[in-house]
Amino acid sequence: MAEKIWTDAQSSFINAKGGPILVSAAAGSGKTSAIVERVICRLCDSQDPLSADKLLMTTFSNAAATEMKSRIEKVLFDLSENQPDNLFLAE
Repeated sequence: MAEKIWTDAQSSFINAKGGPILVSAAAGSGKTSAIVERVICRLCDSQDPLSADKLLMTTFSNAAATEMKSRIEKVLFDLSENQPDNLFLAE
């Protein structure tokens, strides 16, 4: 699979530090993919990792929440398989 190319707005969102962030964009614009990437980047940040219990994400439907959770779980599982000694992934 080819590496994802992010738009400038998506990259800014993914790499943002600090307080709350609101994501609002049209259907099919890559919101879920960008949110998943941001969560993974924050959890796995070697300089300033964020604990999973510090995250709050809301969506407008149970289906969207289930999709986000499923994608995040899959990426974390795949990463933990490749990095079994990574304590942040184990958490």
